[in-house]
Amino acid sequence: MEEKSKDSAIDLGKLLLVVWNNIIWVILSAFVLALAAYLVTRLTWKPTYTSEIQLYTIMKSADDESSQATVTTSQINIRRNVAALYVKAIKKSDSLRSMAEKLRAQDEKYAGVTATQLSKYLRVSTDSDASEIIHVKATTYDPDLSYAICEIVGEDAGTMVKDAYIGCTVDVFNHASRARSADKSNAVRNGLIGGLIGLVASVAVILAIYMLDTSLKSGEDLANISGVRYLGDIPDIHESFKGGKYEYQRGYGSSGTSTT
Repeated sequence: MEEKSKDSAIDLGKLLLVVWNNIIWVILSAFVLALAAYLVTRLTWKPTYTSEIQLYTIMKSADDESSQATVTTSQINIRRNVAALYVKAIKKSDSLRSMAEKLRAQDEKYAGVTATQLSKYLRVSTDSDASEIIHVKATTYDPDLSYAICEIVGEDAGTMVKDAYIGCTVDVFNHASRARSADKSNAVRNGLIGGLIGLVASVAVILAIYMLDTSLKSGEDLANISGVRYLGDIPDIHESFKGGKYEYQRGYGSSGTSTT
């Protein structure tokens, strides 16, 4: 058992040595792929602008507004359920079409914005710490369009899920603001991912070539295959005697004829 684990350690050591002997190719591959991923991202990247509006669910009682001072566990669960329902409701085809129509009515330059495009522009989620709070982000290639979408979302917040739970509605928690600068590109992240892929791929190729190579590389390899003890190598003689005109060559005698 110990001998088997020792052989495994030796094999692992050989593999590491093979990778180390080709470390230049590994580094070069990682660098080339990292650079390629970075440049492709930079060249194809179009600046985007993101606006965000925050909504929240609240309990309202038509009879007694003072009941807001006491919040029960049941009310908290209702608010969270309404928030989760809103995340799905805002992405409904009817909701998106209504938003697209309001955009066109607001400004003619938004006439080409479709419900399908709005579905791609919008990202909706609940807060990780307080699931009663809803984050709605609009990311487009126009800062004015991103802001306009969030404004419409705020206007429709109270009517989106008004009939889901009686006494619970959605209101604006934090109004949107117009983006002043473009979002950061993913060039650096993609470059790092490309470098990692290049590193792993180059190591895998080097090890695959080594494992598939069946040629004998040393006397130990021959001993492992034949089972005969390895004593040493017989060097090739291919050098001239000093002061003489004959050479010893592998497979030939001093007269140059074959020694079979």
